[in-house]
Amino acid sequence: MIKYLFFSLSLIALLTFNTSCAQKSEELKMIYELEEDYKFPYSIYEADKKFELKEELREISGLAYYNDHSLLCVNDEKGIIYKYHLDKKEITKKYAFDKSGDYEGIELVGDKVFVLRSDGAIFKVNHFRKKNIVSVKNKTALDAGNDTEGLAYDSQNNSLLVACKGSPSDDRKLKGKRAIYEYKLNKNKLSHKPKYLIDQEEIRKTLEFNAYTKFSVRLLENINPSEGDVTFQPSAIAMHPITGNLYVIGSVGKLLVVLNPTGKLLAIVKLKRKLFRQPEGICFAPDGRMFISNEGKGSRANIYEFNYLK
Repeated sequence: MIKYLFFSLSLIALLTFNTSCAQKSEELKMIYELEEDYKFPYSIYEADKKFELKEELREISGLAYYNDHSLLCVNDEKGIIYKYHLDKKEITKKYAFDKSGDYEGIELVGDKVFVLRSDGAIFKVNHFRKKNIVSVKNKTALDAGNDTEGLAYDSQNNSLLVACKGSPSDDRKLKGKRAIYEYKLNKNKLSHKPKYLIDQEEIRKTLEFNAYTKFSVRLLENINPSEGDVTFQPSAIAMHPITGNLYVIGSVGKLLVVLNPTGKLLAIVKLKRKLFRQPEGICFAPDGRMFISNEGKGSRANIYEFNYLK
C-alpha cells in the first residue's frame, strides 16, 4: 500500500513537472527575441499581482505611474483623471479636467498631467495636486483618422510620444506602417514626420501569418475586413525607465512589441487572449515594474503587475 502510494505521488509529481515544462516551452514560442543580446525581461504570462477594478473604470484606456502606491487612469468616456491606490485597491481621488470624450492615453510629467484624446488633441492639466485644476487643450496635426491611442513620456528628449492606431500619415510611402510621433513639450509642437515606424510586414514575417486572410483574427476582434491589415494596431505605449526601450501594446492583434531607442525591433510577444482580453494601458515604475490594464470587455477590468527581471 505504501509503495503504491509512493508510486502514485511520484507519478503525479512527474506529470506536474512535465506539464509545467511543456507550458514554459509553449510560452517561449510566443516570445520572439530578434537580437542575440536581448532577453525579454518579464514573465508576461504569470502576473505577480492582479488588481480587479470596479465598474467606474470598466472602460479604462490609459495608465500612468504616480508613485509607489498609486497609478493614474483615464477611461474612454469621461474627462476625469482617476487616482487608483494599489494598496487599498480602490479609487481614492478624481480630477475632472474636461467634458466627456474618447480619452486614450495619460502621462505624468513633473507636476503636470497630459491626457491624449483619440482625435489627436493633447490636454495639459496644471495644478494637478490642488483643487483649482486648469486644463489647456492643444490641437495637433493628427485627427480622428489617425486614431491616436498611445501616450508616453521620453525624459531624454523632454517630449511626449503619440502612437496612432489608425492611419500613419497622408504619405502613401507609409502604407502598412504604424506611426509614433514626437510632441516637443518646450515648443508644444508635433513633429511633421513620425519618430518611430513599426513595419507590419516585418511582424507578419516573424510570426509567419497573413493578417489579411487570417479569419480567426477578425473573428476574435470583431473587425470589419474593410479595415484592411489587422496585424498590429497600437493601443498603448510606454518608455522603459531603465533601458530606454519603447514598449508598444496592440489590443488588435494581441501583441506587445519592444523597440530600442533608435526604433529597431527587439522583440515581439504574443499576448494570451485569456489573460489580456483588451489591453489598453501600460506604464512602468522607476524600478522597472510593469503595469498593464485591460478594459472590461464582458467582465471586470483589471490591472496586472509584472516584476522586472534584471
